[in-house]
Amino acid sequence: MFKQKNSYYGLLATISLSTFGDTFGLLAMEWLVYELTGSKLAMGALVLASGIPELLIRLLGSPLSDRLNRVRLMACLGLLRLLAILLPLGMGLLGQLQLWHLFAAAMLSGACSALFLPTATAVVPGVAGDRKLMRAFAIIEGCKGAAVLLGPALAGVLTASSGALPALGINALCYSAAIATLFSLPKLARPREAAGRFSLQEYLGEIAEGFSFYRQFPAMLTIMVLVSVSNLSSVAIWTMMVPYVREVLHRDAAALGSLGTASALGYLSGISIVSLIGEIRRRRPFMLGSLIGIGLVTALWGLIPSYPFALAAAFMAGVFGPFFGSLSSALHGQLVPASHQGRVNSIRFLISGGLQPLGALAGGAVAEFYGVPTLFVAAGLLPVICAGLAALLPGLKALDGDLTQLAAGARLGVPAASRVQHAK
Repeated sequence: MFKQKNSYYGLLATISLSTFGDTFGLLAMEWLVYELTGSKLAMGALVLASGIPELLIRLLGSPLSDRLNRVRLMACLGLLRLLAILLPLGMGLLGQLQLWHLFAAAMLSGACSALFLPTATAVVPGVAGDRKLMRAFAIIEGCKGAAVLLGPALAGVLTASSGALPALGINALCYSAAIATLFSLPKLARPREAAGRFSLQEYLGEIAEGFSFYRQFPAMLTIMVLVSVSNLSSVAIWTMMVPYVREVLHRDAAALGSLGTASALGYLSGISIVSLIGEIRRRRPFMLGSLIGIGLVTALWGLIPSYPFALAAAFMAGVFGPFFGSLSSALHGQLVPASHQGRVNSIRFLISGGLQPLGALAGGAVAEFYGVPTLFVAAGLLPVICAGLAALLPGLKALDGDLTQLAAGARLGVPAASRVQHAK
């Protein structure tokens, strides 16, 4: 039990450090791209450059989280992400920074991120226990929220006062600390497939097994499609946050960081509400209501060009977020067999992030030709409409109530009809 707790808290520290570093690196790289080009399309292309390799690796590498030692895999991925950040940082310090350095760093970082979070998520059920999954994921989301709460504000102040390169340096230090934490974790049990010999046919079959979970649980597939639409809107908005702050609000990097902090503060408030409510059995109205709330707030955000209102809107959008995220993570942790957590989570993040590159590019195009406020309104209404239509689907009612029997009958490859009969 003590070893299990150490593993969980070490994993928690790793995720928190990586997230905190990401807030510095993301703001710095976006700021540098805008300074070098002044183009909204270039900013969208940066996210696209990160998103495409992320999607490909997430698809083709989905079984690796179940085949390899998960802690070592995360450490290797963390090291590659560190090298990706050191490229623009080093060239910037030498006064030789070019746009392609930022794009190369984004591509390598995106490729590594493809498996880092799914692998970390796959470790959680093994170190937290089935009875504490909801709380374990809520604590992780809360710590990530705390990192995002502090990171953007500090990164914004640092960038406004000293430029973007020191923020990249903080990102590199955080990655280094996260890697060191991973190497200090107690030895965890290896996944079942880790000792097996490689077979291309078997490997491709394991990729297919990641998708088979969603064939068995159509309601979960619907949820992930909704997440994908919501993420498309979110990435379109936050990719354009630099021009929004500079052109609409006429403020500096400190204001940009404060918006991220307001969003994170709202997210932490939402996490607190979720924790106070406890186990949620009527999951469907909470999850769909979360998306609708975020969308409506975002649409109003675009209609009211005021810095105080922008802070309030970012806060409220953050409050709605955890109701969807924590419930979705807990559902996956409860329904997916432990031996398949890695591949299913990889496919989960593949589906949820599948439209993000398109969202970044489309967001840049809409902002370039129609203005940032128009983008906010359109990106806000899209998830509202989709969530409203999803509320009419009777299949989503399967997510409500006690899932114990359904989880007990869940086996990848078992026909849905057999599971339903077992659940009855």
